Amino acid sequence: MKFRNDVQALRGIAVGLVVLEHATDFFPGGFIGVDVFFVISGFVITRLLLHEFSKCGSLSLRDFYVRRARRLLPALTVVLISTLTLSVLLLSPGLEQDKAGWAALSSFFFVANLRYILEGGYFFLQSDPFRHLWSLGVEEQFYAIYPVLFILLVKISQRLRKNLRSTFAVGLVAVSLVSLTSSSILAVGGVLPLATRLSFFGTPFRLWELLVGAVVAVLLDNRVLRVPRSALVAGQMAAGAAVLWPALAYGPFTVFPGVTALPPVLGTALLIVIGSAESDVRNLGSVRPLIYLGNISYGLYLWHWPLLVFSERLFPESSSAPLIAVALSILLSDRQLKLLENPVRQRSNWRAKQSVLLVSLTTVAMVVSSSLLFVGSRSGLGLDTAAQFESVSDISGNCTYEDGQFATGKECINERQGGPRILLIGDSQARSLFDSVISVSKQLGASYRLAYGNSCPVHLRPNEIRPSCGEIQSGFKRLVDQFAPSVVVVANASDLYVSRGGFGKPDTRIRKEDGSLPINYQEALSNWVAGVRGALQASGLERLPIIYVQMVPPAPTRSPTLLQPKAITASFSLDKAFDRNIIVAEERIALSTSSNVTVFDPADVLCPSGQCVVAATDGPIYADAYHLNARGAGLLVPELAGLIKAAIG
Repeated sequence: MKFRNDVQALRGIAVGLVVLEHATDFFPGGFIGVDVFFVISGFVITRLLLHEFSKCGSLSLRDFYVRRARRLLPALTVVLISTLTLSVLLLSPGLEQDKAGWAALSSFFFVANLRYILEGGYFFLQSDPFRHLWSLGVEEQFYAIYPVLFILLVKISQRLRKNLRSTFAVGLVAVSLVSLTSSSILAVGGVLPLATRLSFFGTPFRLWELLVGAVVAVLLDNRVLRVPRSALVAGQMAAGAAVLWPALAYGPFTVFPGVTALPPVLGTALLIVIGSAESDVRNLGSVRPLIYLGNISYGLYLWHWPLLVFSERLFPESSSAPLIAVALSILLSDRQLKLLENPVRQRSNWRAKQSVLLVSLTTVAMVVSSSLLFVGSRSGLGLDTAAQFESVSDISGNCTYEDGQFATGKECINERQGGPRILLIGDSQARSLFDSVISVSKQLGASYRLAYGNSCPVHLRPNEIRPSCGEIQSGFKRLVDQFAPSVVVVANASDLYVSRGGFGKPDTRIRKEDGSLPINYQEALSNWVAGVRGALQASGLERLPIIYVQMVPPAPTRSPTLLQPKAITASFSLDKAFDRNIIVAEERIALSTSSNVTVFDPADVLCPSGQCVVAATDGPIYADAYHLNARGAGLLVPELAGLIKAAIG
């Protein structure tokens, strides 16, 4: 069976797109490289099975699975154990290391995709060094069932006395259409719990992409294609555009996969077909750098993501660290290919006992490594992790919405005779301001009422990830009438509903006025600021002075690790909060025409001269990356007190 350099080059394109998307901003849709991989995998595996069947008249499932183990397990085990070792040094004992241990085990047993369906979307797992290995789970689950499906189709063909090629084509296309249709429905969301994650991570809903490659292999089997030169050139250009255009145009807000995966999938299939044609037209098989990347693609895919995660941990402010991590990934992949992958894979005299030994040793190595990580993690490794975690607020009650009303404990309501009345409402950003408002109330002799709803902002429309958000927003309006405030303080975690929403994440986007979801960043941003402005001008609020507290700059907060026992960063550049800065600027513009609204940007206090404080002399001021703790809230008191005084006259 002839080796296909053009297919190897396609692997190079696939891994290149994925790595560039992870390491740079050049290809926001580079995740479609995984879809390119899926098509290639379906093509290659079907081609191998057809070759074996035509040569031997049967298939050996044992030999097939042994080859898969020899191909995947040695390199995977080395990368997983290396990453676990780095996790001991660079992740915090406790939750971070525990999650890493379980992620490594699920990756080794090729069920990471199932785990991530339950845990969170692709982009939501940004700091997980094993995040990328979900796709191996999809492929191996496919490989577990596909040879059986192959044999079944062979038997059906023989029983019906039909041509093998036509039987395969009809059977595979039928299954593909069911898979594609299901994937497209789920990708939109709202059909089932976890629908978008099922579509993204679920093998049944990615199956069609692998089967497209399988259909191409069946149709090309033992055929020589002769196509006019002009048609080949045009086909190459069209197929290349179908792959590269989504890599440039897609992003976190793209509804994906489903029908949006068709361009890269069909483009890849067409490139494989073109590469099989007899012609003097140069194809991808003549591009040596791509072939080289294809040769190391497995190792590069394994290594690049953990090294990127750890480089960001060590050098969060560095723009060159990701590029160095990629260069190191290429070097390690090259060495691993020559010293480990090829010797194991190409050895011809493997016996059954040796294969069993390989699987046994790698399994034991993984279980022992993960267990050691768990033991060390639970011990704390001698680090003072408790000091790094402070609650968002010193308030014992949470003042949230339960059983049809906001909590009414004494920590949430303080009534005084006479004086101003301050109402604080919003999402979790509002909760992080509890201590600020209480301090201001004491200074002014004011009554206060505190109320918030997690992931539920003050906006014209609810965030659907929180089923009760509509009720909570109605509750905010009732509080305005019931409490009769002199001034209302509003705080929202704005980027949660703009740049932190979208495909592969818990979908926190807010629907537009016409009921549809924003399809890109600009739509989400415009929808957000218009909804905030509308909410602050709604009945009951338009007659009151409002202090709109914008979201705090997200901080690169770190828990202590062995390499960074003093994990709190002294400061960070406000310029790094790129998305947040765009959002707060648009909010300020949108609210500038509302005479009753005063906008307060906490960065004016926390980021003097553009450098944002993360820790004060007596400890950290952030509870996590997105919320101030009580100490941090205290820093805002002087400015907030001045604004409230001015607002109430």
